[in-house]
Amino acid sequence: MRSAPKYLRKAQAEWLREAWMIESRTAFRALAALCSGVLLAAVIAIGSAVPQTRDQIINNCRNTVGRSFVQSCMQQKQDLSACRAAATPHVRNCVVAAERKNPAGRGAGVGEPVRVEGPQRLLVVPVRFPDVVPSKSIEEITTKVQHVSDWMRKASYDRVQIEFQVLDWQPMRSSLASYRVSPSNFEVDPSRVRRLVTEALSAAARKVRLADFTQVYVVAGVETVQGTGYGMITYAANPGMLSGVSHGRARMETIHLDDGTTFDRGIVVSAETAHVGHVAHDLLHAFGGARDGRRSVPDLYDHQIQHRRPRFTSPTLFSIYAGPWDIMSQHFVERNRPPPPPSSFTRLQLGWIDADQVVTVQPGQTQSVLLEPLESGRRPLVVKVPLGPRHYLLLENRQKMWLGAILPATGLIVLDVDEERGEGAGIVKVANAHPDVPGFMNAPFAPGSKPDAYINRAAGVAVVAESVEEGDRLRILVTPPKQVR
Repeated sequence: MRSAPKYLRKAQAEWLREAWMIESRTAFRALAALCSGVLLAAVIAIGSAVPQTRDQIINNCRNTVGRSFVQSCMQQKQDLSACRAAATPHVRNCVVAAERKNPAGRGAGVGEPVRVEGPQRLLVVPVRFPDVVPSKSIEEITTKVQHVSDWMRKASYDRVQIEFQVLDWQPMRSSLASYRVSPSNFEVDPSRVRRLVTEALSAAARKVRLADFTQVYVVAGVETVQGTGYGMITYAANPGMLSGVSHGRARMETIHLDDGTTFDRGIVVSAETAHVGHVAHDLLHAFGGARDGRRSVPDLYDHQIQHRRPRFTSPTLFSIYAGPWDIMSQHFVERNRPPPPPSSFTRLQLGWIDADQVVTVQPGQTQSVLLEPLESGRRPLVVKVPLGPRHYLLLENRQKMWLGAILPATGLIVLDVDEERGEGAGIVKVANAHPDVPGFMNAPFAPGSKPDAYINRAAGVAVVAESVEEGDRLRILVTPPKQVR
């Protein structure tokens, strides 16, 4: 028998550590049984090179990890339902480990661009639980949504106007514990998400006509920090937690309401204490939607780190690819200030940058371009350098103006975009001019500083930040690396 791969040996060690912390000797023997050679061989097969659907992976994990755990537990005269409940987190770990290795899940992580413009009708549904008193008022929630609306108008260059209606508190049928979710992206129970949004939208449908709205924002009336209160501070339910987003699973789910109607548009859920940036981030997911199993506006932070450190409250820990240079990477820079703006990548995905605002320069060519600040909405806004069918560079001029006032530095930002990467695995990577400064806080290449040039010898591309001119325009030179001294 071949030895277990590293990720399974790590899981085995984690299971044993958990077992030592459980007082019941019966539970320990059941967990220990999971680590037998027979079971490891079965799980190795799940993570093999044969492509599998998510349903196949789940069934395999249930039939190996789940069944072995339950059988060992039952041999110790334990209750069947208790044994199944104890096995559930280990089945989930098995699914996550297998999906990481599954060839079927390694395809492109970005849906086709969309065009989002004009009025967006947003219904805000605050919900309260019978055992919790909300800490925020309807007026405070309304103020937050107005801030989101103002931010979205500026981020879209006035192309999007959010017209919102805020309902009064809608009562949920059960206590908070019935809806609470995990703070980890990979461990959120979609049935709990569906229950919350179904009850919230069913209550809202008794007050308004849901068909009149393009998106719904459900606000859970409970003070929350990651892992407390509601569990997760915010998420996109549709497309998102209802279907999952990795391995080609992203899709727009249909919610069946109490009155017999349905709703299949964008849905965002947050706790009442979410930052404006949390809400705006997930509303962009809802705007983009999903097609062919992929979201058009993907997360740009690292999903694996968020899974391993779900209770960490600062987004800087997860934003290892693009830092604060896109709200889809980092929800906020400072808690008491507005969120950062989207990058050119996210704006292109939403149709907020037109074709005549993009200058294309092929590798090997030499061309001087006077770039307008990205926040200005003028032209040209971005330079695109194709490197492959779904691989390219985007060159931006980032300045401290309008939404960009929150950014930590100014100059040339280079985005390395590879749409073949999965969501949450570095679709967009910012070239960091100063990697010694943590958190991409001094990532731009700036005229007169060192370094002032991005050089990619493998791709045959160099970009020099030459000068800042009137109106914060940035002159750059795209050229082969051999032309740069």
